[in-house]
Amino acid sequence: MESVAGDRRSDWAGLLDDILSIIMERLEIRDLVRSGAVCATWRATSAAIRRARFPLPSSAANQLPCLFYAAAGDKASPAVVHCPFTGESTRAAFPFAPVVAGYSTVGAGHGWIVTADEQSNLRLHNPITGAQASLPPITGIHHVDTFSSSAAAPMYKYNVLMRSGPGDDDMEPVPFGAGEARDCMYNRVVLSSSPSAASDCVALLAHMEDGELSYARVGDEQWTWISPDEHPCLRHSSGFVDFFHDDDKKLFYALRHDGSIYTLDLNGNSPIVTRIKGKTQPRMIPAGMYILRAPWGDILVVKRWRSYVDLMETSSDQNPDEIEDNLDSIVGINDEIYPYLELRTTDIEVFKVDFDRRRLVKMKKFDDHALFLGYNATMCLSTKDYPMLKPNCAYITDDSPEYISNYKDSWREIGIWDMEKKTLQRFECAEDSPPWLNFPSPVWIKV
Repeated sequence: MESVAGDRRSDWAGLLDDILSIIMERLEIRDLVRSGAVCATWRATSAAIRRARFPLPSSAANQLPCLFYAAAGDKASPAVVHCPFTGESTRAAFPFAPVVAGYSTVGAGHGWIVTADEQSNLRLHNPITGAQASLPPITGIHHVDTFSSSAAAPMYKYNVLMRSGPGDDDMEPVPFGAGEARDCMYNRVVLSSSPSAASDCVALLAHMEDGELSYARVGDEQWTWISPDEHPCLRHSSGFVDFFHDDDKKLFYALRHDGSIYTLDLNGNSPIVTRIKGKTQPRMIPAGMYILRAPWGDILVVKRWRSYVDLMETSSDQNPDEIEDNLDSIVGINDEIYPYLELRTTDIEVFKVDFDRRRLVKMKKFDDHALFLGYNATMCLSTKDYPMLKPNCAYITDDSPEYISNYKDSWREIGIWDMEKKTLQRFECAEDSPPWLNFPSPVWIKV
């Protein structure tokens, strides 16, 4: 005989579709994602509402990128995921919320972000689900040891020994505070897959000195250094600036500042490095370079040119006292370096890699496609598949480590760069000023 309690037990999986939709429309995005695990009906409803809020044109793998940034206001949840194409925003699940503004962002991919925390250790975090994964500490890099001048704070200084080639082992170690190491040690991190795949995920890291490479799998205790001594093709060249993972070939493609390109096979016990394009000798070196595989199969190299603008000079028609009053609120008057500078993009060029001729071929137009540049894994999306995007444009965020770390209070360059007109259109904001904090720099992610 069934109990009365058993008779009255509710079957939540059997809710009417209309009622279920009303409930899910009011959920935070992270709870909406989790609700899809209940049953097939809930999964379908959750996916439909999620597409309406964060558009997914065909599948989760092809969705539009969103901005992840730190925001003022809610101290319990100061991180935000914002879709500039729909205006939808949600507070992100960030377990170390009180200190998110003290972290620096160095990578993003597969819905996860990579941040360096207050002790300069890298963290993997999914801002939608709240999931986390671990990477080796900074002391797991080949030339980093703990250092302390005080027994009271043994973890807040690092002894960084920089080796740029054979014979440099006798160089004097350079001490860094934890904050300094966080700001300058890491250049960029790219993930081979979602960290939820556990040991299948490889994180490739470009770091001091001069863009050296190290890699690790999720859960490793040490970073594996890709040493120039063991790979002669890496000697006597400039550092690495960007890379991407080819899922079909299971290889990383890596770009150096001199234009040379390499494949990295990190699947075995030892890395296999192959140079597939030699260096070029450009007349001028761009401030930023990116590498990616285009949707049609070609490998592209993107050059981003930048220059500093002196805000005092551009405001020379104003009264000097008014200039300082206006600019101090933007850049912060306590910076030890000259504060009235902004780093701005002046041009973005796209090149196809011609491996037969071993050269870069400039693309005159980039019709029907848009780029996403920043600390994220560089993306190229079709504007035919995503009509919300503008063709021949690059959606950019700041990713200059030097500028971001030295000018933490300064304006961040975030918006839509028109590659034909060479102009920047900022995203529309409900407020007079952007909702994001200037540090850490916002980054593109796919939720």
